[in-house]
Amino acid sequence: MDRSEEPMIRLDGVGKTYPDGTVAVQSLSLDVPRGTTVCLVGPSGCGKSTTLKMVNRLIEPTSGSIYLDGEDVTHTDPVALRRRIGYVIQQVGLFPHQKIRANVATVPVLVGWDRRRANARAEELLAMVGLDPSLYADRYPHQLSGGEQQRVGVARALAADPPVLLMDEPFGAVDPIVRGRLQDEFARLARDLDKTVMFVTHDIDEAVGSATWWRCSPPEAGSPSTTYRRRSSGHPPTTSSPSSSAPPAGCAGWPSRRSPATISSPPTAGRPG
Repeated sequence: MDRSEEPMIRLDGVGKTYPDGTVAVQSLSLDVPRGTTVCLVGPSGCGKSTTLKMVNRLIEPTSGSIYLDGEDVTHTDPVALRRRIGYVIQQVGLFPHQKIRANVATVPVLVGWDRRRANARAEELLAMVGLDPSLYADRYPHQLSGGEQQRVGVARALAADPPVLLMDEPFGAVDPIVRGRLQDEFARLARDLDKTVMFVTHDIDEAVGSATWWRCSPPEAGSPSTTYRRRSSGHPPTTSSPSSSAPPAGCAGWPSRRSPATISSPPTAGRPG
């Protein structure tokens, strides 16, 4: 297979069972194509965030294998793995004692960039997410609004130019007007920078607006927005085989392997596996 045709992220029978017997994720197999944004959608407790955290091994899977750019990373150094993956969370997680420039430059410095290059990259990214470096680079996180802090979080995740971004409800804590702007700007950045993104949300409208690759359950042809409108209006699905070699008309992508309803058009997606 041509390397460009390999999925950027592959989960092969990945599961998480806790010592008390609780099954958080059961035998999840999923391919995430390169350069796409895939949304994991479902109610609280269905395993979305657990799945995301297993990709960068903040949570260790108890079964299965995880591949990043064709490499099995299930048993590699988890710290080194995380430095290859951008990560954005709802609480942002900025270091309160560091100025914004230093926050954004954190990972480049950790992977060996010299300070001048890392600072230049930080200022470039602040400008890219709409924060003037001359106004924001020397501020501390508490001096920024919630929406501004989220922009810094996205900039920090992009700082070392990782091929993959993991985003766990990154805009859930900001007000609806700011959230809409952030979603639009994120979609532009992901497209312009050609990143592969896994995005967790329980908001079906956010998923429809963000996803570029869509898995329906049962399979259904159409773009995310078309599929959701059809289903929410009560119309029956237009089906197509999920094993088809070519995407159905209007779809940005189609799974080559069995994947569960966590990437889904219905508002209430099922438990992974």
